[in-house]
Amino acid sequence: MRGLLAADNLAIILYREGRFAEAEALDRETLATKKRVLGADHPETVRSMNTLMAVLAGEGKLDEAQGLEEQVVAIRTRVLGADHPLTLSAMSNLANSLIRRGDYARAEKLLEESKARQVRVLGPENPATAITTYNLGALALRQGRKDEALRLLRESVDHGLAGWVIAGMAKDPDLAALDGEPQFDALVAYAKAKAKAGK
Repeated sequence: MRGLLAADNLAIILYREGRFAEAEALDRETLATKKRVLGADHPETVRSMNTLMAVLAGEGKLDEAQGLEEQVVAIRTRVLGADHPLTLSAMSNLANSLIRRGDYARAEKLLEESKARQVRVLGPENPATAITTYNLGALALRQGRKDEALRLLRESVDHGLAGWVIAGMAKDPDLAALDGEPQFDALVAYAKAKAKAGK
């Protein structure tokens, strides 16, 4: 098992270094071994599916990456339940894959469903709920709904958005359409002040 964990970690390092082909080959081998040894539904197998999905997305193999993410959602829903935090996280990851492919309507539906479950299970002030709200804001912006985007971004800040997200908010490429907007500049300043006060 340690060898498989080491292979996973090496694949992540290769991915971060931009060595996608090597990372993909190692991920595929590790995933096949985990499926054979641990079974398709084992958490470690699902972890390898997630790693391979990220590598494939990085290579632009979006169809295969999305297919893996759909499998992860299905497995986690079946094994852990629809409201488990890891299932909800997988739903958000799938929504991000859909956004990259331009399937905004399906992504929005998935994010809204995930947010409703997170509010119910984790609470409205949970950082995971706030990130989903933030992602809904970024998606609204992509669809040209600036006022809604700003409202959702403000909601995410008011309800526990993580400091690391706030720190990168002004430079987030998903929010680039708001660059130079006074309302956005004010929101970023408000978010940073709120994060600093919460320390």
